[in-house]
Amino acid sequence: MADSIQQQLQQLVLLSDSVGTGGAAAGTGGVSTVEESMEQLGPLIHSVYRANKQKLFRQQVETFAQRKDAEIMKLCGNYHQEFVQSVAQLLKVRQNTSELQEKVVGLNAELQMSGKSLYEKKAELLGMRREHRNIQRAVDTVKNCQEVVRMVASFDEEVETKQYYMAIKTLGGLKDVYLPQIRRYSFGKVLENSIPRMETKLQGAALRDMKDWLYGLKKTTRDIGRHLDTRMKNKQDMWAERDATIKERHFVSSAVQFVLDEEFDHDEPITVDMMPLYQCLHINEKLGRRAEFRRSFTEDRSDQLSLILASPVYFVTGQLASFESMLFDIIGFFVVEHNILASAPDFRSKSDVDTLWDTCIAKLSDIIARGIQAIRSDPEVSTVLQEVMATFTYVMEENGYDVRKLRELIMAIFGA
Repeated sequence: MADSIQQQLQQLVLLSDSVGTGGAAAGTGGVSTVEESMEQLGPLIHSVYRANKQKLFRQQVETFAQRKDAEIMKLCGNYHQEFVQSVAQLLKVRQNTSELQEKVVGLNAELQMSGKSLYEKKAELLGMRREHRNIQRAVDTVKNCQEVVRMVASFDEEVETKQYYMAIKTLGGLKDVYLPQIRRYSFGKVLENSIPRMETKLQGAALRDMKDWLYGLKKTTRDIGRHLDTRMKNKQDMWAERDATIKERHFVSSAVQFVLDEEFDHDEPITVDMMPLYQCLHINEKLGRRAEFRRSFTEDRSDQLSLILASPVYFVTGQLASFESMLFDIIGFFVVEHNILASAPDFRSKSDVDTLWDTCIAKLSDIIARGIQAIRSDPEVSTVLQEVMATFTYVMEENGYDVRKLRELIMAIFGA
C-alpha cells in the first residue's frame, strides 16, 4: 500500500515538474495539465483516508519535501558565488549610479546658472540693440530734419534770387524724398502743410517776373514793329525801282515778291527773349498748374491787345504818328505771338492767336470807321494812311497772318 501511495505521489511530482517547466510555453495546455494533476490528487487523498494511511501519506509528503529542499540547496550552492558577485556588482553600479546622478544634478544646476546668466546677457544685448536702433533712427531723423530745414532756407533764397529752376528742384526733393521719411512726425506735418504755400510762393514769383517781362515787352514790341515796318518800306521802294526799269509790267503778288527778295534780304532775324515765359511755363508744369497758367496768360495777352487798340489816334495831317505807333505795337505784339506759337505749340494754340488777330482787325475797322470822314476829307491823310495800311498788310502777311480782311478793309476805304 505504501509503495502504491509513493508511486502515485511521484507521478504527481513528475506531472507538476512538467507543468513548471513547460507551462509558460504551453499556454492553455499547462492549465489543462494542472487540472489533470488536481483531478488525480483528489482520488489519492480519498484512498489514503479510506485505508487510514494518513500517517504514511504524511511521511511520504515530508520525505518528498526534504528531497526537494535538498535539490534546492544544491542548486543554490552551485550558483551562490555568482549570485554574490552579481549582487556586489549591482551594489557598485548602484553606488556609481548615485554618484553619476549627483554629478548630473550638479551639472544641471551649473548649466541652469550659466543659462540664466546667458539669458540675462542676451536680454540685455537685445535691449541695447533696440536702443541702438532707436538712437540711429533718431539720428537719421534729426539729420533728415536738418537737411529739410537747410533745403527750405535754400528754397527761399533761390526764389529771392530768381533761381527758379533750382527752386523747383529743391521743392521736388522735399516732396518726393524727405517728406515720405518724416511724414509720421509732427515736423513732417508742418512741412506737408507748408509745401502748398511754397508752391504758391514760387508760382507767384515766376508769374510776377513774367508779367514784368510782358510789361517791358511793350517798348520792345514797338521797336520790333518799327523795324519791320521800315524794312518793308525799303522793300517797297526796291519793288518800285525794279518796276520802273521793266518795260513790260506784269502783276506779281506780294507772296511772290517776298520769295524774289529773299536772296537780297540780309537782315538778321528778329529774336525776342522768351526766357521768363518759358521759365514760368516750366514751373507751372512741374506744379501741375499748367491749365491755370494758360488761362491767365491768354487773359493777359487779350488785355494787352485791348490796351494797344485803346490808344488815342488822330486822323489829321501831321498827327498820323499816333496811328502808326499803334500799328507798330500790333506788329510787334503778333510777331511775339508768332514766336510763342512756333516754340511752344502745345501751350499757345493757333486758334488762340487767330482769335486775337480777328479781334484786332475788327477793332481796327471800328477805329478807321469812326474817323472815315476826316480821312476822306483830307487827301494827304488819305494817301499817307493808304501807304501805312499797305505796309502794315505786307508785314503781317510776311509773318504768316491772314490779311484778306485787311485787304478788303483797304479796298472799302480807298478803293484800291
